Amino acid sequence: MADLRKAMSIPGAFAAGEFSPTGELLNYTGDINIQAAKMAAQMCAANMMMGRMQASGWTSYTGKEGFEPVTGFAVSGPENSALIVGHVGVFVRNKNADFDKTFEVLASL
Repeated sequence: MADLRKAMSIPGAFAAGEFSPTGELLNYTGDINIQAAKMAAQMCAANMMMGRMQASGWTSYTGKEGFEPVTGFAVSGPENSALIVGHVGVFVRNKNADFDKTFEVLASL
């Protein structure tokens, strides 16, 4: 299990979770309910799969390297963002977030 307490120490973090490759919620903490956490787990797994498919297709089509393997992604709105590395993600308030630092912490989990 990932150390979600470390993920929650990221500036702006209000929820963190761990999910399986098939989208099952493994663990979560923070200011979201269980239904939202389960939906986030499915969203994260689906987006990781889409990212792998897109990176593979782009690499094959263009011959350009450097997109694989996909290690994570971010989805950002005007106030909040979700940042995911591997099978761990964190929701952050944008006004307090540092995306580079967040990805660094997530990669260490």
